[in-house]
Amino acid sequence: MPPKVWFGASQPTLGPASLENAPANAGAFLRLGERACCHYDAPMAPPDASRPPIQCSTGPFWAFELEAAMDALAEAGFTEIELMVTRDPATQDADLPKKLADERGLKIASIHGPFLVITKSVWGMEPIEKIRRGVEMCKEVGATSYVVHPPYLWERDYARWIGDDSEAFSAEHGVTVAVETMYPKWVAGRRARAYRWLEPQALFDASPHIALDTSHLTVARQDILDAYKILAPRLCHVHLSNNNGDGKDGHLEVDKGILPLDRFLEELRRTRYAGVVSLELSVRRYIEKPTDLVGMLRRNREFVERHLYGARKLEKGLPREIEEAPARND
Repeated sequence: MPPKVWFGASQPTLGPASLENAPANAGAFLRLGERACCHYDAPMAPPDASRPPIQCSTGPFWAFELEAAMDALAEAGFTEIELMVTRDPATQDADLPKKLADERGLKIASIHGPFLVITKSVWGMEPIEKIRRGVEMCKEVGATSYVVHPPYLWERDYARWIGDDSEAFSAEHGVTVAVETMYPKWVAGRRARAYRWLEPQALFDASPHIALDTSHLTVARQDILDAYKILAPRLCHVHLSNNNGDGKDGHLEVDKGILPLDRFLEELRRTRYAGVVSLELSVRRYIEKPTDLVGMLRRNREFVERHLYGARKLEKGLPREIEEAPARND
């Protein structure tokens, strides 16, 4: 494991070449590059519509100190973040993350619970208890959403709780508990699943609140636009990243893989999606390149803003810097 790090504060295309060089198992989501993305009859949202907040997750910053991760996110221009609870004690209690965020002008607006295999023992082994503790932490830092993983096949009580109790629990505490789209393992081309509700329709039928992860859907060989069409009525959180289509959960930069995330974001805008968009990007290659890390995060944020919010509209006339430019004497 590399040492923890401290430091101070184009659009994707799927033309014939990329189709030709794509992995053989990528057909389900390569179709995204060939079809129109409009599944709904709703008109484009007006320019003054409420805009979904853009966040960035600390989850991929596992090799960084939490303070360094927040330094990078603040310098890259984010104002909201999603805090991942990990094995690092600094992430497991509200006080330190809130202090660090406040000092940098950041708001912890979402929390991702310790539901990864590597964090399965954090806050105990019972998923419902992890939810109760995580929601209390959300209330302490001011977060309004808490992302969890779906139950494993053997977790019947947890599955029943999601279906029967999670909606009332969310309403009671003012924190939305959202179940994330997950993926199976692929062994010799055959699917081996440990989680319940891997298909979008199954998750929609089971959970009142849903988090859509674009990289996870790609590993599951699901079309992200088809999945959005199914999940939209219950969707409140999006984990955004690209993917190579190689069966790995790569969480690539938004313009580095096979997914047309520009069109996906424009579809969110057109259909008036009102939830969160949280970038969840691999940062391993930037461990010793803090300046490059900030630049990468900023570029990805700007990509999301451009396609989710649309072009900036001028209230009147020309921009001030053009209006006030001195006349040229040619």
